[in-house]
Parts: sequence; C-alpha cells; structure tokens
Amino acid sequence: MNSFPDTAFAQNVGLVQMTGVRSRWVVAVTGGVLVVMGLVPKVGAIVAAVPEPVIGAVAVVMFAMVAAVGMQNLKKVEFSGNHNTFVVAVSLGVGLLPAFAVDRFGNSIFFQHFPAWLQTICGSPITVTAILAFSLNLLFNHLGRQTATDLPKAPTST
Repeated sequence: MNSFPDTAFAQNVGLVQMTGVRSRWVVAVTGGVLVVMGLVPKVGAIVAAVPEPVIGAVAVVMFAMVAAVGMQNLKKVEFSGNHNTFVVAVSLGVGLLPAFAVDRFGNSIFFQHFPAWLQTICGSPITVTAILAFSLNLLFNHLGRQTATDLPKAPTST
C-alpha cells in the first residue's frame, strides 16, 4: 500500500526500555498510522520532512539501548567453569566481520565468495552472531559434556 517498510521488530526492545510502555496496542496503533501514511500522501510527507540527523540520532540511541539490554542479559550468565566466555567472544567477533569488512562503497565483502543463499543468512551481523552463539553453546555446554556428577563413580574397596 506504498507505506514505509517498518515492522514491530527487535529494535523495539530499546524503545520499551526507554519509555517503559509494554503494550500490544502501541504496535497496533502504529500499524494504523503507517496505513494512513500510505493512503494519505500529505501525512507521509510530514514524516518524510523530519531531518535525517534527527532520525539518525534517535536510531543511535535506540540501537544503543538494544546493546545495553543485551549486556544486561549477559550479566546473568555464569562465566566461570564453562565455555561461555569463549562462546560470547567468538560469536561477537565473527558477528562483527560483515559490519567491518566492507569495500569502499560500504558493501560487506567478508562472505562474498559464499553461495548466494548463505550470503543472505551471513549478510546480517545479528544473524551470524545468533546462529554462532546458539551453535557454540550447544556444542560446548550441552553436547558430549560430562561433569563430575555425570561420570560413574569409581568402585570403593572395603
């Protein structure tokens, strides 16, 4: 309907953190506003008239809030006696590669030799980080891991 390509997505974590509003009605009303902007060009023109630096500043704060919420979640993780430090470090490091390995036009070049279907998945730093963190956590902290309580007890002589 020629509306803006906005969705109710994970970025809203930052907005929820900033405003404290946790209601589905906000998303529903926003959807209605987007439909009105698509149907009434003058309303869309008013929104389009907002200067780019203002939109950029709001986006920086909103995405920084998402990062801060992520860090708050990491403080709940147990980092001693397991591989969680390794999982977080490798996931963040590899996840940042598409964002920082770019050509002079700003296009990510790190995964350019991958098949097209895999480039779609690996082109997003968030997707790469999430898949890698999930996989490494499963591999190191759940599959094939035996702790002292899992091992059979040695026979004792009497």
